[in-house]
This record gives sequence, structure tokens and C-alpha cells, in this order.
Amino acid sequence: MTRPGSSSPFVSDVPAAAAVSAWLDACREAGCPDRLDPVRVPVGDALGRVTAEPVWATRSSPAADLAAMDGIAVRSVETHGASPTTPKLLAPGQYVVVDTGDPAPDGFDAVVMREHVHYEGEAAEIMAAVPPYQHVRSIGEDVSAGELLLPEGHRMRPVDIASAAAAGAIDVVVRRRPRVAVIPTGDEIVAVGSEPEHGEILDTNSMMLVAQAKEAGCEAWATEIEPDDVERIGAAVRAAAAEADLVVVVAGSSAGRDDYTAGVVADLGVLAVHGVAVRPGHPVVLGVVGKTPVIGCPGYPVSAALTFDIFAAPLLAGLEGVAPSRRPSVRARLARKLPSVVGMDDWVRVRLGAVHGEVVASPL
Repeated sequence: MTRPGSSSPFVSDVPAAAAVSAWLDACREAGCPDRLDPVRVPVGDALGRVTAEPVWATRSSPAADLAAMDGIAVRSVETHGASPTTPKLLAPGQYVVVDTGDPAPDGFDAVVMREHVHYEGEAAEIMAAVPPYQHVRSIGEDVSAGELLLPEGHRMRPVDIASAAAAGAIDVVVRRRPRVAVIPTGDEIVAVGSEPEHGEILDTNSMMLVAQAKEAGCEAWATEIEPDDVERIGAAVRAAAAEADLVVVVAGSSAGRDDYTAGVVADLGVLAVHGVAVRPGHPVVLGVVGKTPVIGCPGYPVSAALTFDIFAAPLLAGLEGVAPSRRPSVRARLARKLPSVVGMDDWVRVRLGAVHGEVVASPL
């Protein structure tokens, strides 16, 4: 095993946790920010953003007692004794017709549903007594003025937007979205939409990684495809690092004759790790250029996707001040044995199925 940051041309086997620790240490020493700046955005534009400060209710919701059903507003005390055998007739003035969402008239504290009311002329007949606040949404039922609505470090959901707006928020202070630049490399890589010739490969990795970054709440883009040219790749990394919060270089992360990512990162900044004890994704590059973290991921699509999930996603979540999202998991029985090297984390794609009431995972 070579130490993280070693000048050895061979890829090392750093345990994933140690690799992350070494990388984050290098980021801190380089002065990389650990949190993104706060920005103020309209509450309607805050979906997926992470709050940078608590959101407090400035008004109660609802702001008044409201009818929760169509029917008649009544004084509950005047319904005492009503039953199917001894119905009560309420004269005009003892009831007010209301629709759902109407403010409760002054002095009226309950609502009888329309389908439970029978009319005899102008009188309303009810056949059951009602308790106070039946079918009434009380003032502050959802949230009261001065109440903490959302804490700092909360990723905004659609329901949070509605709740914040109802509680008086016009805008909210959130973290700036992380910016992720993806640099595809390789002489054999051609743009999606091209007709690949023999030996050429469509640049689907960039599309996938950009999508993963956007799914994580980031702004993300792919640069032009760079050939296997150390000067071109170096210039692309330098330019991307000046603009992004994370640079992801696709392919060229191993130790082959056309694999330049590790050398480029070492020349431009700090190479913290080259190679982790993870399969697929072993020849990962982790480093820093300027004050920007850089990841070099393998060109194999599954390796690239896994590299993002293991290394990029937690870093990006940390910049926003939240824990990385966790994917759904299930306990299953393996359909067959899987060989594994001691000290290596093996990630295996499986197909899940139910067999005799048991979840079975079949390795792909």
C-alpha cells in the first residue's frame, strides 16, 4: 500500500473512510470553504434549497377561526339535548350558513355539516348536539405567530414552501447551491447525439454525473470533451476549479499511459489520495486545486456513479449543512456466494425478488 499523496505511479488501496478523512484534511489545509454562503430567495423558489437560518412564523395559520365544512355555524351550547328523537329547531340568528374556509361568525363556535341539517321553512333542524369547535379550524391550528417553523439546515420540500408562505414568509435565507463541473476526457469519447464510429464511446458518463449532482441539489454542467492530452486536461481542470465548488474529472484516473488525472491534480494542487479499497471504483483520485476539491473517477459507468455517491455526495451535502440523503435499503438473502478480498469494500449490483415470502438478492 502506498500512502495517500505518494508520488508512486501505482494505485493504492486506502480504506474509504481513511480516504475521505485525508481528502477533507487536504481541503481544510487548502482553505476550501466548509459552508456555502447564504442567499435570500423568494419562498416560491426555495424548493430543494437548504435553510441557512431558522424560519419563524410571523403570522398564525389560519389567522382566524375558519369553518372546516360546508354547513351552518352554531353556538354549541344551543344544541344541547338535540337527538334523532328530540331534534332541535334553530331559528334564523341562531345559525349562519357557511362554506368551507369562511371565517366563523362572532359568537359561533361550531359547524354542523350541511348533510346533517334539515330545513323547515327558515328554521334549521339538527338531530345531534355538537361540541365546541366541531368542524372549526382554530386560529393558529397549523402554526402560531412566533413559532419556529423550520430549523437551519432543512432542505425545503413543497409542503415547507406552502407552510412558510402561510406563516407569513415572503422570502427565506438558504445556502447557495453547490456548483459542480464535470470534465469528460478520452480520445475515444464523443458527444451524445453523434454516431459513434468503431472504438468510440458516447459521453453518457457526463450526463449521468451532472444528473446525480442536480439530484443532490446542485447546479451542474459538463465541459467540452478533452482528449488524452495532459496540457488540455490541466487547463480544463484549472478553469473549472476557478468556477466550481467541486470538479469531477471523468476517466483517466488509473495508472495507464493515458491516465493523466492524478498527475494533473498533483501538479496543480494537492493529490490527497490515489486509489481506494472500493470495488468498483478502485482507482479514484481525490485532491484539491486552489480552494476547490477535485475528484477523478474511473470511466466505467458503475464506478463513476458509485464514486459520486461515496465521495461527492457527502461533500456537497456538507457544503449545504445537511446530512447526505440515504437511499432506501432492504435486508435480503444472497442467491449465491460472493467472493471478496479482505480489506476491500465490494459494491455489487443485484436484482431483488420475492421467493417464498423472502427477499432474495441475485447478483448481476
